[in-house]
Amino acid sequence: MLWRDGPMAKNTKGKKTVESVAETLCSFSRFLCDLVIGIYLFVILAVLPLYNRGYAQIGTDKENFFIKTMTYVGKCLLPVFVLWLILRLIVAKQKQELPEFRTIPKRIWQALNTTDKFAALYGIAVVMSYVFTRYREEALWGTASWRMGMWTQLGAVIVYFMISRMWQRNDWIVILTLPVSTIVFFLGYMNKFGLCLVDKEIINSSFISTVGNINWYCGYLVTVLFGGVYLLWWMGSEITWKRALLMGYVTIGFASLVTQGSSSGVVTLAVMLFVLFGMSVKDGRKMECFWQEMTLLSVACLITYILRSCNVLSQELPMEKVTDILTFSAISVIMTIVSVVVLWLVHTSNNRNQYRGKLFWGIYRILCVALPVVSVALLAFILANTLLGGKLTSFLTETAGDGGSNWLVFSAAWGSNRGATWSTGARCFWEADLLHKIFGVGPDCMYAFLSNEASPELQNMVYDFFYGNRLTNAHNEWLTILVDIGVLGLVSYAGMMISVIRNFLHAGKKSMLVGACGFCVLAYTVNNMFSFQQVMNISTVFVIMGIGENLRRSSRD
Repeated sequence: MLWRDGPMAKNTKGKKTVESVAETLCSFSRFLCDLVIGIYLFVILAVLPLYNRGYAQIGTDKENFFIKTMTYVGKCLLPVFVLWLILRLIVAKQKQELPEFRTIPKRIWQALNTTDKFAALYGIAVVMSYVFTRYREEALWGTASWRMGMWTQLGAVIVYFMISRMWQRNDWIVILTLPVSTIVFFLGYMNKFGLCLVDKEIINSSFISTVGNINWYCGYLVTVLFGGVYLLWWMGSEITWKRALLMGYVTIGFASLVTQGSSSGVVTLAVMLFVLFGMSVKDGRKMECFWQEMTLLSVACLITYILRSCNVLSQELPMEKVTDILTFSAISVIMTIVSVVVLWLVHTSNNRNQYRGKLFWGIYRILCVALPVVSVALLAFILANTLLGGKLTSFLTETAGDGGSNWLVFSAAWGSNRGATWSTGARCFWEADLLHKIFGVGPDCMYAFLSNEASPELQNMVYDFFYGNRLTNAHNEWLTILVDIGVLGLVSYAGMMISVIRNFLHAGKKSMLVGACGFCVLAYTVNNMFSFQQVMNISTVFVIMGIGENLRRSSRD
């Protein structure tokens, strides 16, 4: 009987058992992938921002911590992902769902959206740049203390795809970003006044909070803060405990943003508020939320003004001119009065169902026309003034000194030395041969190119202006990518960023978190027009992109 029943068991129950085991193992391997991805998210969003062993080697410490995290996670994720992929194919074959082999590449390509395709193309561009570079050792991980090499860039793309496809949504990981960044923002604000110091041995205006360098700090701050700004705007004007917490978060973030010391952050603030205003004009409740946030910004500036005026924070470090304008002049008082008055008017009109949307829409349209016209006119004036040796603004120099007109003359020192860094980046691209114009000089290899292949004139200019210090990037992310990864890299990277911002903000009409992710990426992009990639902001923004795409796909399905 047992012998006779053996073949029957093999043909019926045995087959079902094999199928169920394959499906179970597939689900378990998927769970392991999700677990590893969750650990990576936790480390990047909650541990990396707070990780600090003093300012002496903070850049190196952060980069080493980030690289080790990527390496360990990669070693854990690769085998379980391959296992899941194999099991997924087995299950698909058992269910007769496996397509013909020759159609698989086409199906994969069709399953990718625009952002995915640009991201894949950027990954290919990074690899090709590494293949054709003359500095492969440098390009593998990148220049010391920056580490934006091939593995970092490729790892960022892989992180985007893995989170967007394999992560099982866990809201607590995302929410954890808010208290962690609140600590970072609060320390950044207090550190500017010599309080709550992270490193008491190194106290200067270039290092604050647990991040360190103010440019690194600013890059992280804007990438995270404007997600909270969007959430507060999206949730409506009614005061709840969640909105109250978000209002506190945004106020602390604004206070730190206007005092942190990097001008790119203030430019980003202005651009993001303009975008938020444009998104609010057609909806009275959204406009009310916008002016609530303007009031929070004004209050943050006003509180800082009061503290500085009363000399409560007597140990404050040197501030930027734009910081003094916002937090040490009557501007903060005027901003507060205007914001409160307009907020009250909008709130009153909403309660009466008499929101004057046409008025705000008209103001927005005027600004959309006026700002580009003024920008072009200003650029033309700066160009003419530069060619004339500053004669058009000589009267400002006589009354206010060199500081009164130096920003109206383009020079190496223009825009906190952006004139020197931008012109150096442009000349590096110009001096590269055709092959390296297309594929770049190598991931994070701008300094290597400058040292070995740049013209003597360019080398001397950089050496003299920066006193022999390394210039590893152009202080403009897209220009740096053009030099390092080439035209192919810039086109794919720009396409990826533009499409993800468009997709997320469009999906944000229905999904609050997806829209917040889009706002984060937009703020990152605006800031990096005047700044650069580093381990804090690039690790964070690609995680945000992956989360946003994951949530967008879920809400669409």
